[in-house]
Amino acid sequence: MPHTPHAPLFVREMGLPLRFGLYAFFCLLLLVLDARYATLAGVRAGLNALIHPVHIALAQPLDWMQGISRFLVKHAELARDNRHFIQRQELLDAGMRDRATLLAENTRLRALLALPPRPGFTLLAGEVIETTPDPFARRIIINRGQSHGVSAGLPVVDATGLVGQVTRVYPWSAEVTLLTDRDQAAPVLNLRNGLRIIVSGQGSDTLLEVRFLDMHADLRPGDLLYTSGIDGIYPAGVPVARVLNTEPPRNTPFARAICQPLGGVGQYRHMAVLVPTAVPTPTEKNGAAPSPHVAGSKRP
Repeated sequence: MPHTPHAPLFVREMGLPLRFGLYAFFCLLLLVLDARYATLAGVRAGLNALIHPVHIALAQPLDWMQGISRFLVKHAELARDNRHFIQRQELLDAGMRDRATLLAENTRLRALLALPPRPGFTLLAGEVIETTPDPFARRIIINRGQSHGVSAGLPVVDATGLVGQVTRVYPWSAEVTLLTDRDQAAPVLNLRNGLRIIVSGQGSDTLLEVRFLDMHADLRPGDLLYTSGIDGIYPAGVPVARVLNTEPPRNTPFARAICQPLGGVGQYRHMAVLVPTAVPTPTEKNGAAPSPHVAGSKRP
């Protein structure tokens, strides 16, 4: 049989300190060579190319989470800003509406104060504080009463025309029956030809009527009707209505005319009561003291 050499029974390996020293020396040698001659630049580039897809894949979930977090934060901020802007817009709209209302009231008050003075009357401005709940009557309550010199029967006007008449008086308020009430009427004069007629209410704030009109009366659409002053209640020359159309007689000998009120009947909040001024007596004009008999005293 051929003789085969036998491997040694025990192989002596390199010790750990020696291997550590060799590894450290090899690493230092690579560091020196790379720092001096950049010998490992290609190796680093290759390793970076191999590791980059792994780095991207590992970083993708974190990017997704950050993107979702930024989306939620931005959505919450946008929703909060949207609510804030909506509330601010509502406040601005309310302010604009209030401003428009105040401007309209200011314009009407200026027009009311600019009314020309009427001989024998004083303008007493008032404000509507209540509307009567009766659906078949056109009445309002104003904040002027007996304590302000208001009495029943006084006419009420606004900046554009006749509104109504005081029908009931309280200490600090008064009830005004509007001209459009079915039971209210006013004698008027046609400015075009001097025709005297009576205008009555229909129960609507936008229409008046002439109920018993002579079929041959000269009344045309567009004619302006002003108070005639013959009733002793309404002063002459107050604008009342404009004629819209006339209707021929129907089963009655009288014609009928439909008119539009010139005053803001049932529309505005401010109006004026025409309070008659006290007419001084001849004795008061001369500055003399009144007679004892007039004062009610007895002669000694």
